[in-house]
Amino acid sequence: MTRFRRRVLPTVHRIKEPLGGFAQCITHPSEYVGTVRRDLASFRADLRAMEFTPEPIASLKTHPDGRRSAGSWVHRASIGADWQLHVTLFVGQHDTVEVFAHREYSWLTHPYKHYVSEGWDTAGGVSRMRSLLADNGVAFSIE
Repeated sequence: MTRFRRRVLPTVHRIKEPLGGFAQCITHPSEYVGTVRRDLASFRADLRAMEFTPEPIASLKTHPDGRRSAGSWVHRASIGADWQLHVTLFVGQHDTVEVFAHREYSWLTHPYKHYVSEGWDTAGGVSRMRSLLADNGVAFSIE
């Protein structure tokens, strides 16, 4: 799915951008949660264990240093929840994963609010993700 998104979303972005839309964006440094010292496959298993699901329709995120994301994941209290925790992963060096997060309206229940970033909460998303990692025994460092 990640390869597909990396190929398709830049083209979709070029179509949407003149109309005021987007399909890709740069992840803001304030969304940095931490660096997990695990390979990507292992960390994806951790996310599944924490009841995160892959989010294939999320915009393609680019790290401030130019790397493209290795996937987006969401955690919702239920399918009909108003809010979701959105996590973006970037492969780092030496089997590490850099984790970024924000809290936002769920696109399933509030598509317009989600699209225009109403209620976007970076600090709350970072705090919640750090808590989830700690509560689930997933070590991370803040670099």
